[in-house]
Amino acid sequence: MGNIFDEEKLYPYEGAIKEHFEDHYDSVFIAFLPFFQLDREETDKSNLKKAKLLSHEEALKEIDLLKKLPEANREIYSYDNDRYPADEDIFRKGKPIPWKNIVKGSDLAGYADLNTALRTSIGALNRNFTRPDLMEKLNNYTDSESIYHPTEGAFGILSKMVIYKAFKLLGRDQIMITDEFYEQTSTVDLDRLTEYEFCDEIGGKDYYLYSADKEILFTIEWDSFFFLIATDHKKMDQLIASNLFEGFSCNDHTEHYWEYTLE
Repeated sequence: MGNIFDEEKLYPYEGAIKEHFEDHYDSVFIAFLPFFQLDREETDKSNLKKAKLLSHEEALKEIDLLKKLPEANREIYSYDNDRYPADEDIFRKGKPIPWKNIVKGSDLAGYADLNTALRTSIGALNRNFTRPDLMEKLNNYTDSESIYHPTEGAFGILSKMVIYKAFKLLGRDQIMITDEFYEQTSTVDLDRLTEYEFCDEIGGKDYYLYSADKEILFTIEWDSFFFLIATDHKKMDQLIASNLFEGFSCNDHTEHYWEYTLE
């Protein structure tokens, strides 16, 4: 694959994930962005998700360009739901809910169905692949339990918290943070930051986090409810044993759209 850092290819959009990273890492783990609950019952179920499906009238108010286009059967989402919990509230009061609990409670068949339901819920799938039946199962359960959905395409606060712990576990304190378009890279010293300060350093479009020695990489892409952890097998064994992350290890055939091939 060559040098993925120099070539700015820190996410494997196509092909086998492990093959993409093989010149740098021999182990890759798909880590799920967790759902969560707060110590309150959410009565307005539309606030359980950061993304909100807009009506045609709402979309016209938010997007001026639509006024110039013919009305069409299109789905438009807004990510300005200001009633979704703030990071500080989630940091202090959020209780992570693992995907395995969501699968069991919603009567979905497994992680693949849950990922498809989540992607359907944000309009991320071609109409041939969308599964509103799975989305309905998911929403019925999370609505009934006041469980908040993760936000796609960003390291959520709960994930940033465990990433901080993972860097500490592996003895890596000099951390590089690079944005989606590789335009800015900053370095932070975990010895000088609290856990919350570290989380606050990472913005919504900071897609690549890695140790200064590049021995461990956390990477995400804009439409996903999971991120990738890439490192060597010894460090990966440590991370898996720590139970910080929920997910599964990639085999030689796992690709970005793993839900279509997961056994």
